[in-house]
Amino acid sequence: MLQPKFNYLCSYRAAFTEPQQQIGKAHFGRRMIAALTGGEVEGERLRGRVMPSGGDWATIDDRDTLRLDARITFETHDGALIYVSYRGVLRPLSVAHKHARNGGPQNDEEHAEIYFRTTPIFETGDERYAWLNDIVAVGLGASVGGAVRYNVFELL
Repeated sequence: MLQPKFNYLCSYRAAFTEPQQQIGKAHFGRRMIAALTGGEVEGERLRGRVMPSGGDWATIDDRDTLRLDARITFETHDGALIYVSYRGVLRPLSVAHKHARNGGPQNDEEHAEIYFRTTPIFETGDERYAWLNDIVAVGLGASVGGAVRYNVFELL
């Protein structure tokens, strides 16, 4: 059986406001909307900043699971704009909140208590980064106070 292989792509930190809109419980769970305020992107092939636009249209179900629906924009160090959208799962949310109040998971044991995975999709018209349009990626996340931090890997 063919096993997946991954290459490290980048890490990024994105800061969010507290949820500004609490829609309430509907058919997909409790909907909350938080705005993005900025952040940084670091990596060998991709670096720059997370622009202060976009946000997360998340839902929280009765099993303490948050389902992300985020849209953000990277501006690279050399001026390219890259739109990133991702869905993901964070569970259990209550444990992630506990760790976030302490600055995020502090060790492997605390990371293991939380399942936080995303599937970023990249879009850009900049030829220097067009290769991003054609990759599949996964992100491993952590909540760190008023922000999230991801390590993103390209699936080979």
